Amino acid sequence: MAESVAELRSLSDEDVIAQHDARAGFTDMGPDYYMWELYRRDQERQTSEMLRLTDKITIMTAVITIATLINVAIGVAYFVSQS
Repeated sequence: MAESVAELRSLSDEDVIAQHDARAGFTDMGPDYYMWELYRRDQERQTSEMLRLTDKITIMTAVITIATLINVAIGVAYFVSQS
């Protein structure tokens, strides 16, 4: 008998793995089993890449902010020196 969604979500990763391993010998795994594992791996790679790109965007945003502040300071200094 399968667990309810609430029961399944309450299990730790280790418990889910242990239950899978215990039942895996009693069932026949179809091609979807392997397709879902490939999908999971693809999602994991995509998540890692997105986190890497997010870090780069954060750095670029900081550099642009600093350059903008420097540009404003130069503009204010020039305006003050012309007055």
